[in-house]
Amino acid sequence: MSGGNRPGLLEVGGRFNLPAWVVSGIGLVLTGLSLWYLIAVRAYYVGGRLLDPSAAGVLQLLEIGLLGGFSVVLVYAGYWLAGSQFDRRRLWWAGLWTLIGLTGILAIVVLVNSMQLIQGQRLSEPTFIQTLLLAAGGGAIAGLLIGVSTVKETVEAQRAERQRDALLFVNELLRHNVLNGMQVVKGNAELLAEHVDEDGEELLGTTNDRAESIVELVQNVRVLVDSVSRETSLRPVDLEAAVGRSVSEARSATPDADVTVTLPDDVAVEADDLLGSVLRNLLSNAIEHNDAETPEVVVDAAVDGDTVRLRVSDNGPGIPASQREAYFEAGNQDDSSVGQGLGLYLVDTLVARYGGDVRIDDNEPRGTTVTVELQRAGG
Repeated sequence: MSGGNRPGLLEVGGRFNLPAWVVSGIGLVLTGLSLWYLIAVRAYYVGGRLLDPSAAGVLQLLEIGLLGGFSVVLVYAGYWLAGSQFDRRRLWWAGLWTLIGLTGILAIVVLVNSMQLIQGQRLSEPTFIQTLLLAAGGGAIAGLLIGVSTVKETVEAQRAERQRDALLFVNELLRHNVLNGMQVVKGNAELLAEHVDEDGEELLGTTNDRAESIVELVQNVRVLVDSVSRETSLRPVDLEAAVGRSVSEARSATPDADVTVTLPDDVAVEADDLLGSVLRNLLSNAIEHNDAETPEVVVDAAVDGDTVRLRVSDNGPGIPASQREAYFEAGNQDDSSVGQGLGLYLVDTLVARYGGDVRIDDNEPRGTTVTVELQRAGG
């Protein structure tokens, strides 16, 4: 395995990589001190033997393993930092935290041993040196982990901020360009209706339907963007008022549909302004994908303790049980969706944000019932 393309320990982007050297330098210094302790100090105090043949030899072997392990980890960590994608300024946090961890633990060890000396307790020189070395290695690695974690969290936070900015830009782009453009298309289609013959009416109707579908798609995308880019807290939302607004819109858009509403009085749920999008999509699906001569939709709700179950039932063709889970996936659609496939995915996304759940069941004697479980406000 070749490492010819990996940045060296000394340089990153052609510049001296001091933060990485700090980390690896601590490991190299710890390696030298550990060898001095094991070969000179310990061997001297045990009569020239590095390891004790007694049962204590196991502990000594563990001690050697820890010291060697700490050293190897720190040396390699510097090499890894040099080849990482973090910029040089962020690498300083890793080096700084490594030094803080090392000096902090050493200070604690020295303080504790100083208190023992003040109290008249005798300290063993090999034990004291051993404790210092182990504390230095452990503290340096603990600090290094904190530093790397801090760097990663900073990078992730900035990446999330850039993604949020991109989503907001897309939202504005859809609002000012695509949505406004499609409104012009729809307006022109309405004006042209008076100037086309029978052969052109079908084409004009298809154009208008497509324009309306694209407008609806853009609105759903905007809601999705808002749901992931805005950090809004939930609040009590009056269920009857929210359903009433959405039902009024549905009746205006499709006056041939028969929409019945039965709701309990004075019920509020934990949600936000986007709850209306959940209701509009459920009503739209129930009406537009309905093959009955007169689409019939029933909206009702029931309160069960802290849970409010809102149901939207229709007399359409229904959804096979084997396909219901797939309908909550982004992009899933039937032939009449005209390229959308966002409705139930949007519903599921928003309801999950509210801490609720969505499921699809059969309606009797025909059709589909979508049940949305929401948290009752103040419950």
